Amino acid sequence: MKTKFILIFFGLSLVFASCEDVYTEEPSAFLAPEDLNSEGGALALLKGAYAGLQLRSYYQQDFLMQAEVRSEYMMARGSWADVGRYDLVARSRSRINDAWDDMYNAVNRANTVIATVPDLDIDEALKTQFVAEAKALRGLHYFNIVRSWGAVPLRLEPLESLDNIALGKSNVDAIYDQIILDLTDAINSNALPATFTGGDQGRLGLHAVKAILAHVHLTLGNYAESAAVSKEVIDSGEFQLEPDLATVFSPEDGATHSGEMLSVVWVREGSSGMRLLSFMHNSSLGYSSAGWRVLLGNLDAPVITSQWDDTDLRKNFSLYNTPEEVAVLSSSIPMLFKKYIDSNGAGQNAHGNNQSIYRYADILTMYAWADAMANGTPSADAYEALNQVRRRGYGVDITTPDAGIDYTGLSQDEFMDAVWNERAWEFILEGKRWYDMKLMPKAKAIGLINGANLGEFFEDDKDWLYPIPQQEIDNNDELTNADQNPGY
Repeated sequence: MKTKFILIFFGLSLVFASCEDVYTEEPSAFLAPEDLNSEGGALALLKGAYAGLQLRSYYQQDFLMQAEVRSEYMMARGSWADVGRYDLVARSRSRINDAWDDMYNAVNRANTVIATVPDLDIDEALKTQFVAEAKALRGLHYFNIVRSWGAVPLRLEPLESLDNIALGKSNVDAIYDQIILDLTDAINSNALPATFTGGDQGRLGLHAVKAILAHVHLTLGNYAESAAVSKEVIDSGEFQLEPDLATVFSPEDGATHSGEMLSVVWVREGSSGMRLLSFMHNSSLGYSSAGWRVLLGNLDAPVITSQWDDTDLRKNFSLYNTPEEVAVLSSSIPMLFKKYIDSNGAGQNAHGNNQSIYRYADILTMYAWADAMANGTPSADAYEALNQVRRRGYGVDITTPDAGIDYTGLSQDEFMDAVWNERAWEFILEGKRWYDMKLMPKAKAIGLINGANLGEFFEDDKDWLYPIPQQEIDNNDELTNADQNPGY
């Protein structure tokens, strides 16, 4: 079975809670000081930091679900329906609060490694590597936090008591500066292997950290820097696009592929598996251990209806389309997704499909995006990067030009539309579309929202960011209601 590198947390974790006690100890499997001061103890502490990615309200559910449902191609049923309409009710705000809690929990775990490991009596090379990994994790967490909430408290030391809870917001620029510093420190440490494989799958290798940095620069509009970092990964020759989509998203133990960069590793065990499948499927088809039919395609979104070619293999792979599948659809549930299937899941929270955070298709499409924006026109290299992803989508040889499939001769605006469409088709149900929309020209993104008939509740001054949890404002003496994001 899959090695559970990131599933067990050893050591003390301070967990953000929604009750009056803002932080509570998580007492699972504490290490005695003498155990910590060993290579095994340090590795256990690092495992705890990686386990932050798997927290219920981070990549297992709420952070990922909120991002996906806010994309214009996605609707939802039940208690998630309001999110897809940009009309947050109390239940959805509660889930956003939970995501904040778990994401800062993950930050605290990384901070604990960064603060603790340098003082341990262990091999210096391992210390450098573990701290580099923890800095990369912290950079990833804050990247997810800042692009979701904007200006927030920037905690860089472990919280060990209630005495140091008060901390004001840092501005967005300062947070991004720290993110870039953390990622650059990790890259320049010369301590990270190119990739991690086998039982270490799920750890941040050098090229995975570069993928995050490329994405950060792209988000900031540092297009030349983003293109340069992406090109380093492309030129490394470490990755290729896996031709078989089923292999990319396989739930089987040890599943990996030639484009694997960073994934949350899930297993079919207890509550240690992917939960997204339970929200996607109709239970009668046996594609998952539960089928709540929560995530619905929006038939008013052209990107997944009229613009998505029926001969694109990703469309048939990602959407219900066989007669058996179509038979379970209805006017109230018009489209369901099947990108992730695990017929042998051990429960609603225990499917084996890994959740990709970055894979080689990310690097190729980010490079195409950044290079075109940096140059003001798509270059031959930008076309080739985008066309490789497109060719894989159509099932033809990835490296051989194909006149019937390849993009060519596009204007800058047409090329950028092609980049955004390819990323929508490639990364559906991977939590990327909403954040891509936030990087588009605002009129373009609002046009997509309105064109998908989702503009009734959308407020331009409010809905680009989530509300800061009220309990954070109430319990942090350095915050007041004036620090709340606009419109909330």
